[in-house]
Amino acid sequence: MKWDGAPLQINLKNEQQRLVRMPDNTMFRVPVELKGKLLVDSAAGVLYIQSNETLKNVPVEAKLATTGEIIKFTVNSSPTAKGTDDEIRVVMPWENDNASKVAMQSSMPVGVLPDEQTSNAAFSDSGAAAAVVPNEAVSPNELIRYAAMRNFMPSRLWKNNSQIQQLPALKLNLDQLFYGRSTNVFYSRIESAYKAGDINLYVITLRNRMPFPVDVRFDDIAIDFSYASVPEPYYALGAKSSQNNFSYLYLITKHDIKTLIKNVDPSVG
Repeated sequence: MKWDGAPLQINLKNEQQRLVRMPDNTMFRVPVELKGKLLVDSAAGVLYIQSNETLKNVPVEAKLATTGEIIKFTVNSSPTAKGTDDEIRVVMPWENDNASKVAMQSSMPVGVLPDEQTSNAAFSDSGAAAAVVPNEAVSPNELIRYAAMRNFMPSRLWKNNSQIQQLPALKLNLDQLFYGRSTNVFYSRIESAYKAGDINLYVITLRNRMPFPVDVRFDDIAIDFSYASVPEPYYALGAKSSQNNFSYLYLITKHDIKTLIKNVDPSVG
């Protein structure tokens, strides 16, 4: 459902919970007279709505935590309502355009897998770890690919590059790495870090906290970054208890990540 200012229609079947995915963490306002009749819980940008009795054209409001914007809904519920099994996703008018911009300008291609060749480097296959003789400055794509090799391939197949320096591992609180709809959705930890010229790459593991699948949303990253990539096909993380609730986020920044995190979370030491 695309929010255009007009109230959005939500149809419910009595006693059946329905999920409404919002573009941000949300505070939901339910009229006092509906207390005990219309139940709403909110977590990580998802509303869980259930009506315990028949309702007709009931106005309710949701307030987005980041912007304070109010989205109006009209709720109807009946014992025989049809088509109420599907989840609802609410999309803001700017959301698709912004996501497209992020995908094109702020993320590298997802197919950054280790079997791809590096276009501007000459490889030597001698030795356990082959040497790379770079022809020019390391690009963000090459830096991500270099780190991906170390995540997905045995060490005997790694390629070395004298222009890439591995940085000491950082133990840093990343609770504020994401905001908006992705607030508190992931357990995040820096696994490794690299530097090439004036760019830094942080390899961050993400684990889903939620009991339902979630996507990695680059536009919910709270700190200033230059490029982001998630290995294909791991944009969607499975539910908390599933085996595929894990992914890597390759994040390239111009500044040290500790400084960037402190900008959004001053409590970080």
